[in-house]
Amino acid sequence: MLSCTIFLLAVSYQIGAPTETSRWVDEIYKIKVSIANSIKTPKLVVVAGSNVLFGMSCQMIDEATGVPCVNAGTYAGLGLDYILNRAHSLAKPGDIILLSLEYGLYQDNGGPSAQLIDYVFSRDPKYLLALDFRRKTYFISWISYDRLALGMAAKLKTPQPIAGGYESKNLNKYGDETSNVKSNITEIKKQMIEQAKPIEADVDVITVYSQQSISNFIKWCRNQQIKVLVTWPGTMWFESYKEKKKQEYFKRLEYFYRKERVPVLGKPTDFMYNKSMFYDTSYHLNEQGVQQRTGKIINFLQPYLRINARE
Repeated sequence: MLSCTIFLLAVSYQIGAPTETSRWVDEIYKIKVSIANSIKTPKLVVVAGSNVLFGMSCQMIDEATGVPCVNAGTYAGLGLDYILNRAHSLAKPGDIILLSLEYGLYQDNGGPSAQLIDYVFSRDPKYLLALDFRRKTYFISWISYDRLALGMAAKLKTPQPIAGGYESKNLNKYGDETSNVKSNITEIKKQMIEQAKPIEADVDVITVYSQQSISNFIKWCRNQQIKVLVTWPGTMWFESYKEKKKQEYFKRLEYFYRKERVPVLGKPTDFMYNKSMFYDTSYHLNEQGVQQRTGKIINFLQPYLRINARE
Protein backbone atom coordinates (compact mmCIF):
# COMPACT_ATOMS: atom_id res chain seq x y z
CA MET A 1 0.00 0.00 0.00
CA LEU A 2 2.84 2.38 0.84
CA SER A 3 4.55 1.64 -2.49
CA CYS A 4 1.32 2.29 -4.41
CA THR A 5 0.79 5.56 -2.56
CA ILE A 6 4.33 6.75 -3.32
CA PHE A 7 3.92 5.76 -6.98
CA LEU A 8 0.62 7.64 -7.34
CA LEU A 9 2.07 10.72 -5.64
CA ALA A 10 5.02 10.64 -8.04
CA VAL A 11 2.67 10.33 -11.02
CA SER A 12 0.55 13.24 -9.77
CA TYR A 13 3.62 15.39 -9.09
CA GLN A 14 4.91 15.25 -12.66
CA ILE A 15 1.62 15.74 -14.53
CA GLY A 16 1.98 18.76 -16.81
CA ALA A 17 5.78 18.77 -16.68
CA PRO A 18 6.83 19.43 -20.32
CA THR A 19 9.27 16.71 -21.35
CA GLU A 20 11.56 17.44 -24.28
CA THR A 21 10.49 14.21 -26.00
CA SER A 22 6.94 15.57 -26.32
CA ARG A 23 7.85 19.10 -27.41
CA TRP A 24 7.89 18.70 -31.22
CA VAL A 25 4.46 17.07 -31.38
CA ASP A 26 3.02 19.70 -29.05
CA GLU A 27 4.43 22.52 -31.17
CA ILE A 28 3.11 21.16 -34.46
CA TYR A 29 -0.35 20.54 -32.94
CA LYS A 30 -0.50 24.15 -31.76
CA ILE A 31 0.49 25.40 -35.20
CA LYS A 32 -2.11 23.26 -36.95
CA VAL A 33 -4.90 24.27 -34.58
CA SER A 34 -3.97 27.92 -35.13
CA ILE A 35 -4.08 27.46 -38.92
CA ALA A 36 -7.47 25.71 -38.73
CA ASN A 37 -8.94 28.40 -36.46
CA SER A 38 -7.76 31.17 -38.77
CA ILE A 39 -9.86 29.84 -41.69
CA LYS A 40 -13.42 31.13 -41.55
CA THR A 41 -14.76 29.44 -44.70
CA PRO A 42 -15.36 25.70 -45.32
CA LYS A 43 -12.05 23.87 -45.54
CA LEU A 44 -10.43 20.51 -46.09
CA VAL A 45 -8.66 18.98 -43.08
CA VAL A 46 -6.36 16.02 -43.77
CA VAL A 47 -6.11 13.80 -40.68
CA ALA A 48 -3.50 11.10 -40.00
CA GLY A 49 -0.06 10.56 -38.56
CA SER A 50 3.19 11.55 -40.23
CA ASN A 51 2.40 9.91 -43.59
CA VAL A 52 0.35 13.06 -44.22
CA LEU A 53 2.69 15.47 -42.46
CA PHE A 54 5.60 14.28 -44.62
CA GLY A 55 3.58 13.05 -47.56
CA MET A 56 0.90 15.47 -48.70
CA SER A 57 0.90 19.10 -49.75
CA CYS A 58 -2.09 21.12 -48.62
CA GLN A 59 -0.47 24.05 -50.39
CA MET A 60 -0.83 22.19 -53.71
CA ILE A 61 -4.44 21.25 -52.89
CA ASP A 62 -5.32 24.83 -51.95
CA GLU A 63 -3.72 26.29 -55.07
CA ALA A 64 -5.26 23.70 -57.41
CA THR A 65 -8.81 23.72 -56.02
CA GLY A 66 -9.27 27.06 -54.27
CA VAL A 67 -10.41 25.20 -51.14
CA PRO A 68 -8.47 26.07 -47.96
CA CYS A 69 -6.57 23.02 -46.74
CA VAL A 70 -5.02 22.16 -43.38
CA ASN A 71 -2.40 19.43 -43.16
CA ALA A 72 -3.32 17.98 -39.76
CA GLY A 73 -0.89 15.06 -39.98
CA THR A 74 1.13 14.60 -36.79
CA TYR A 75 2.47 11.36 -35.36
CA ALA A 76 0.97 7.86 -35.67
CA GLY A 77 2.67 6.81 -32.43
CA LEU A 78 -0.02 8.73 -30.54
CA GLY A 79 -2.55 6.09 -31.54
CA LEU A 80 -5.87 6.08 -33.33
CA ASP A 81 -8.11 7.41 -30.56
CA TYR A 82 -5.96 10.41 -29.79
CA ILE A 83 -5.46 11.40 -33.42
CA LEU A 84 -9.20 11.25 -34.09
CA ASN A 85 -10.03 13.00 -30.82
CA ARG A 86 -7.75 15.94 -31.63
CA ALA A 87 -9.36 16.23 -35.07
CA HIS A 88 -12.52 17.43 -33.27
CA SER A 89 -10.80 20.76 -32.56
CA LEU A 90 -9.67 21.21 -36.18
CA ALA A 91 -12.95 20.94 -38.08
CA LYS A 92 -16.31 22.66 -37.91
CA PRO A 93 -19.70 22.23 -39.68
CA GLY A 94 -19.35 22.48 -43.45
CA ASP A 95 -15.77 21.22 -43.51
CA ILE A 96 -14.46 18.04 -45.14
CA ILE A 97 -12.15 15.66 -43.29
CA LEU A 98 -9.92 13.44 -45.39
CA LEU A 99 -8.70 10.43 -43.39
CA SER A 100 -5.45 8.83 -44.55
CA LEU A 101 -4.58 6.57 -41.64
CA GLU A 102 -1.38 4.53 -41.41
CA TYR A 103 -2.00 0.81 -41.72
CA GLY A 104 -0.73 0.16 -38.20
CA LEU A 105 -3.56 2.27 -36.77
CA TYR A 106 -6.06 -0.30 -38.02
CA GLN A 107 -4.53 -2.76 -35.52
CA ASP A 108 -4.96 -0.46 -32.51
CA ASN A 109 -6.14 -2.37 -29.43
CA GLY A 110 -6.79 0.60 -27.17
CA GLY A 111 -3.66 0.29 -25.07
CA PRO A 112 -1.79 3.60 -24.71
CA SER A 113 1.62 3.67 -26.37
CA ALA A 114 4.71 4.96 -24.60
CA GLN A 115 4.60 7.99 -26.90
CA LEU A 116 0.98 8.76 -26.02
CA ILE A 117 1.64 8.36 -22.30
CA ASP A 118 4.58 10.74 -22.55
CA TYR A 119 2.58 13.30 -24.51
CA VAL A 120 -0.63 13.23 -22.48
CA PHE A 121 1.05 13.44 -19.07
CA SER A 122 3.31 16.25 -20.33
CA ARG A 123 1.16 18.32 -22.64
CA ASP A 124 -2.51 17.31 -22.51
CA PRO A 125 -3.60 16.36 -18.96
CA LYS A 126 -7.15 17.49 -19.86
CA TYR A 127 -7.39 14.50 -22.19
CA LEU A 128 -6.34 12.23 -19.35
CA LEU A 129 -8.92 13.71 -16.97
CA ALA A 130 -11.70 13.27 -19.56
CA LEU A 131 -11.08 9.51 -19.84
CA ASP A 132 -13.26 6.99 -18.05
CA PHE A 133 -11.91 5.26 -14.95
CA ARG A 134 -10.74 2.15 -16.81
CA ARG A 135 -8.75 4.15 -19.38
CA LYS A 136 -7.26 6.39 -16.68
CA THR A 137 -6.09 3.26 -14.91
CA TYR A 138 -4.41 2.07 -18.11
CA PHE A 139 -2.47 5.30 -18.47
CA ILE A 140 -1.36 5.42 -14.85
CA SER A 141 -0.42 1.74 -14.58
CA TRP A 142 1.42 1.67 -17.93
CA ILE A 143 3.67 4.65 -17.26
CA SER A 144 7.23 3.33 -17.02
CA TYR A 145 9.64 4.18 -14.24
CA ASP A 146 11.96 5.75 -16.83
CA ARG A 147 9.16 8.02 -18.07
CA LEU A 148 8.19 8.84 -14.50
CA ALA A 149 11.77 9.87 -13.77
CA LEU A 150 11.84 11.94 -16.96
CA GLY A 151 8.67 13.76 -15.92
CA MET A 152 9.94 14.45 -12.42
CA ALA A 153 13.21 15.81 -13.82
CA ALA A 154 11.25 18.09 -16.19
CA LYS A 155 9.17 19.29 -13.25
CA LEU A 156 12.30 20.36 -11.40
CA LYS A 157 14.16 21.86 -14.38
CA THR A 158 13.29 22.66 -18.00
CA PRO A 159 15.08 20.04 -20.12
CA GLN A 160 17.62 21.00 -22.75
CA PRO A 161 16.40 20.89 -26.39
CA ILE A 162 17.19 17.73 -28.33
CA ALA A 163 19.41 18.55 -31.29
CA GLY A 164 19.00 16.92 -34.68
CA GLY A 165 15.33 15.94 -34.53
CA TYR A 166 12.29 17.16 -36.44
CA GLU A 167 11.52 20.85 -35.96
CA SER A 168 8.20 22.68 -35.97
CA LYS A 169 9.77 25.68 -37.72
CA ASN A 170 9.79 23.60 -40.92
CA LEU A 171 6.01 23.72 -41.26
CA ASN A 172 4.55 26.11 -43.83
CA LYS A 173 1.31 28.09 -43.44
CA TYR A 174 -0.73 25.05 -44.51
CA GLY A 175 0.84 22.72 -41.93
CA ASP A 176 2.98 20.88 -44.51
CA GLU A 177 6.48 19.70 -43.61
CA THR A 178 9.06 21.42 -45.82
CA SER A 179 12.38 19.86 -44.73
CA ASN A 180 11.85 16.55 -46.58
CA VAL A 181 13.85 17.56 -49.63
CA LYS A 182 16.39 15.30 -51.32
CA SER A 183 19.29 17.55 -50.34
CA ASN A 184 18.54 16.78 -46.66
CA ILE A 185 18.67 13.00 -47.08
CA THR A 186 21.72 11.85 -45.10
CA GLU A 187 23.42 8.46 -45.19
CA ILE A 188 21.55 7.50 -42.03
CA LYS A 189 18.24 8.37 -43.68
CA LYS A 190 19.23 6.31 -46.74
CA GLN A 191 19.93 3.35 -44.48
CA MET A 192 16.53 3.77 -42.80
CA ILE A 193 14.85 3.66 -46.21
CA GLU A 194 16.81 0.56 -47.22
CA GLN A 195 15.78 -1.20 -44.00
CA ALA A 196 12.05 -0.57 -44.53
CA LYS A 197 9.82 -3.65 -44.51
CA PRO A 198 6.35 -4.43 -45.92
CA ILE A 199 3.33 -3.93 -43.72
CA GLU A 200 2.07 -7.03 -41.93
CA ALA A 201 -0.99 -8.56 -43.53
CA ASP A 202 -1.12 -11.70 -41.41
CA VAL A 203 -2.84 -9.92 -38.52
CA ASP A 204 -6.49 -8.95 -38.13
CA VAL A 205 -7.25 -6.55 -40.97
CA ILE A 206 -8.88 -4.17 -38.55
CA THR A 207 -9.36 -4.81 -34.86
CA VAL A 208 -12.75 -4.50 -33.19
CA TYR A 209 -11.36 -1.58 -31.20
CA SER A 210 -10.23 0.28 -34.31
CA GLN A 211 -13.53 -0.39 -36.07
CA GLN A 212 -15.44 1.08 -33.14
CA SER A 213 -13.12 4.07 -32.84
CA ILE A 214 -13.36 4.94 -36.54
CA SER A 215 -17.12 4.32 -36.65
CA ASN A 216 -17.65 6.62 -33.68
CA PHE A 217 -15.56 9.31 -35.34
CA ILE A 218 -17.54 9.06 -38.58
CA LYS A 219 -20.78 9.30 -36.60
CA TRP A 220 -19.49 12.38 -34.75
CA CYS A 221 -18.58 14.04 -38.06
CA ARG A 222 -22.03 13.38 -39.51
CA ASN A 223 -23.68 14.83 -36.41
CA GLN A 224 -21.52 17.93 -36.86
CA GLN A 225 -22.34 18.22 -40.62
CA ILE A 226 -18.72 17.42 -41.47
CA LYS A 227 -18.19 15.27 -44.54
CA VAL A 228 -15.71 12.39 -44.26
CA LEU A 229 -13.63 11.04 -47.14
CA VAL A 230 -11.00 8.31 -46.91
CA THR A 231 -7.81 7.66 -48.82
CA TRP A 232 -4.68 5.59 -48.26
CA PRO A 233 -1.27 6.45 -46.82
CA GLY A 234 1.68 7.10 -49.07
CA THR A 235 3.99 4.18 -48.43
CA MET A 236 6.66 2.03 -50.02
CA TRP A 237 5.92 -0.56 -52.70
CA PHE A 238 7.05 -4.14 -52.13
CA GLU A 239 6.63 -7.03 -54.56
CA SER A 240 4.97 -9.05 -51.80
CA TYR A 241 1.92 -6.80 -52.15
CA LYS A 242 1.08 -8.77 -55.30
CA GLU A 243 0.39 -11.84 -53.16
CA LYS A 244 -3.23 -12.92 -52.89
CA LYS A 245 -3.20 -12.68 -49.10
CA LYS A 246 -2.09 -9.07 -49.12
CA GLN A 247 -4.46 -8.12 -51.93
CA GLU A 248 -7.27 -9.52 -49.78
CA TYR A 249 -5.99 -7.47 -46.83
CA PHE A 250 -6.38 -4.22 -48.77
CA LYS A 251 -9.79 -5.22 -50.15
CA ARG A 252 -11.12 -5.88 -46.67
CA LEU A 253 -10.01 -2.43 -45.51
CA GLU A 254 -11.89 -0.90 -48.44
CA TYR A 255 -14.94 -3.00 -47.58
CA PHE A 256 -14.97 -1.64 -44.03
CA TYR A 257 -15.32 1.94 -45.27
CA ARG A 258 -17.93 1.03 -47.85
CA LYS A 259 -19.99 -0.50 -45.03
CA GLU A 260 -19.63 2.82 -43.23
CA ARG A 261 -20.91 4.59 -46.38
CA VAL A 262 -17.75 6.69 -46.65
CA PRO A 263 -16.36 7.57 -50.11
CA VAL A 264 -12.94 6.01 -50.69
CA LEU A 265 -10.47 7.85 -52.91
CA GLY A 266 -8.37 5.44 -54.92
CA LYS A 267 -6.89 2.10 -53.93
CA PRO A 268 -3.97 1.42 -51.57
CA THR A 269 -1.66 0.56 -54.47
CA ASP A 270 -2.35 3.97 -56.06
CA PHE A 271 -0.23 5.51 -53.31
CA MET A 272 2.69 3.09 -53.15
CA TYR A 273 6.04 4.27 -54.52
CA ASN A 274 9.57 3.02 -55.03
CA LYS A 275 12.37 3.85 -52.60
CA SER A 276 13.56 6.85 -54.60
CA MET A 277 10.44 8.75 -53.51
CA PHE A 278 11.12 8.55 -49.76
CA TYR A 279 12.86 10.79 -47.25
CA ASP A 280 13.67 8.73 -44.13
CA THR A 281 10.96 6.12 -43.43
CA SER A 282 8.50 4.09 -45.49
CA TYR A 283 5.77 6.62 -44.63
CA HIS A 284 7.77 9.82 -45.22
CA LEU A 285 7.89 10.87 -48.86
CA ASN A 286 10.44 13.34 -50.21
CA GLU A 287 9.30 16.40 -52.19
CA GLN A 288 9.07 14.43 -55.46
CA GLY A 289 6.92 11.78 -53.83
CA VAL A 290 4.75 14.44 -52.18
CA GLN A 291 4.06 16.06 -55.55
CA GLN A 292 3.10 12.77 -57.18
CA ARG A 293 0.86 11.67 -54.34
CA THR A 294 -0.83 15.04 -53.93
CA GLY A 295 -1.46 15.27 -57.68
CA LYS A 296 -3.41 12.00 -57.53
CA ILE A 297 -5.29 13.13 -54.43
CA ILE A 298 -6.33 16.36 -56.16
CA ASN A 299 -7.80 14.41 -59.10
CA PHE A 300 -9.77 12.18 -56.74
CA LEU A 301 -10.91 15.14 -54.61
CA GLN A 302 -12.22 17.42 -57.36
CA PRO A 303 -15.77 15.98 -57.64
CA TYR A 304 -16.34 16.10 -53.88
CA LEU A 305 -15.04 19.63 -53.55
CA ARG A 306 -17.37 20.83 -56.34
CA ILE A 307 -20.35 19.12 -54.69
CA ASN A 308 -19.45 20.66 -51.36
CA ALA A 309 -19.13 24.13 -52.95
CA ARG A 310 -22.66 23.85 -54.42
CA GLU A 311 -24.04 22.79 -51.06
